[in-house]
Amino acid sequence: MDTLKFPIAFTRNRKLQTLKEGTDDYIRQMISVCLLTEPFILPLTPDFGVADPSFSTVNPASLLINVNKFVPEVSIVSVDTNLDEELGSVNVRFIYNR
Repeated sequence: MDTLKFPIAFTRNRKLQTLKEGTDDYIRQMISVCLLTEPFILPLTPDFGVADPSFSTVNPASLLINVNKFVPEVSIVSVDTNLDEELGSVNVRFIYNR
């Protein structure tokens, strides 16, 4: 099932942009949402998300557990927990099991 692009964006025809299921962009967005979501924020899935990496490095075990549980079609190859201070990013390599 396709999903809305996050952050929300519009096409030239004023329609919401979506990401096609199974594409690298779709998987990147799913992993990003996991990284951007604090645990206990979502009442129906309180264990979804990882602790805020703003003040510490990302816990790779927490990310792997959440991705395996909520995005089972993805295999994480590596998680670089060194935050890129210039870009403020965390590098995650993954394989999509098609």
